[in-house]
Amino acid sequence: MASLDLKLEGFTGTPGQEAKKSSSIISTLNSKFSHGTPAYKATGTSAFSIDKVFVILRDLLQPDTTLSLESAAESVLALLPEKAPLSTEIWSFGEVCFELSEQIPYHHPSQLKLARLLEYIGRSTKVNDKMTSKGKADVYNRYQRLGESKRDWYNGPEPERPDAWVNYNAFLANLQECRVWNTDPTYAIWTLRDALETNQDEDAIRDCNVLAAAQWILWNGQSLFKQILFSGDVSSDDLRTWNSGPLYDGKGMLSLHRWHFWRERFRAVSIEDGVSDECKSVAGRAADLMVSIESNLTF
Repeated sequence: MASLDLKLEGFTGTPGQEAKKSSSIISTLNSKFSHGTPAYKATGTSAFSIDKVFVILRDLLQPDTTLSLESAAESVLALLPEKAPLSTEIWSFGEVCFELSEQIPYHHPSQLKLARLLEYIGRSTKVNDKMTSKGKADVYNRYQRLGESKRDWYNGPEPERPDAWVNYNAFLANLQECRVWNTDPTYAIWTLRDALETNQDEDAIRDCNVLAAAQWILWNGQSLFKQILFSGDVSSDDLRTWNSGPLYDGKGMLSLHRWHFWRERFRAVSIEDGVSDECKSVAGRAADLMVSIESNLTF
């Protein structure tokens, strides 16, 4: 598998220098931890820099890397401050992750690798905030700053780089599947609604939106369907957020009726004139997978 040409805005360095820098940074940061201690339990910190985070992640995400997930997690956690889960450093770490996710093809295994890294780091007290109220059980708020950054990056496709939107949604779907956050389906519903419940004026943007929506079925579809089987507590605010698009006449909620509507819209796109071959293929896969998920999870 070809290497990934990952870039970070503002980062400079020659290939030779970068390779040495990567090895040096990881070795130095890993020394911050006691040997034999799982990375997510370790303490210690070093001077944070976005460049250091980028060098670690770029190494990890290459197909031929020798860097383990554990070592990468150790290196990143060594850069994050103690007892500061709302720090700007965690925000900046998330910004680097999301910028890189846009450059990784949606079907590349490194999409999952990056999500797994965040899943692992999410076990650390450095990114979790415990809120205590008198007379109530403690509540743990996981990755709040990362969640804020995620929302800021969710801005729809850009005509000059449509692939970034598709790749970004693949990453979000993998994060959701890895349970980096709770099982809230909001981002999935938004993306599927924009692609399948709304008229698309431009073919290129239509293809991009459909490909982005399909990522939620490909990488998070079974979990999404389970939320149809049991939705848990759904608030009035949730229902307002999940409101339907103009092409869908059902209620704005995650339901079997809406699932069927999305499936048939994917199916229609897969045979529609004027749609790119890639979009047709992926839309067809999404429709087929939706049929399979429903038939195998409904007893």
